[in-house]
Amino acid sequence: MRVVKALVAFMGLLIVIGIGLVAYGLSLDKNAKDDGASQTASTPSVPVAGDMVEVMLAPQMLSAFGDIVIDIEPGEKLVSYAIDGNQATVHIEGPDGAGARLVVISLADKSVLGRILLQPTAQ
Repeated sequence: MRVVKALVAFMGLLIVIGIGLVAYGLSLDKNAKDDGASQTASTPSVPVAGDMVEVMLAPQMLSAFGDIVIDIEPGEKLVSYAIDGNQATVHIEGPDGAGARLVVISLADKSVLGRILLQPTAQ
């Protein structure tokens, strides 16, 4: 019975030490984020190839860019958009999903960089 009591006391001590280490680790992580935010604000972000994963090394503030006009036909609708740095990608679809396209826009010089036409494959 003494061995069981000793093991329970030891495990309780390990739990208390573990909780203390977790709290200490969280406080270090919070302090590192606070200190790092002021230091990395000037570093540029690096684009990542692959899936549409948004990974940025430093937060970037988007400056005012004014009005950008994108021509759409009657019946077309904006499905989604994504902003990455100073570029925006706009997903536009026609009625019933026909004529879908992605329009890549530069927010820096207010120009359309290109269009990606999405066409269904013939089966």
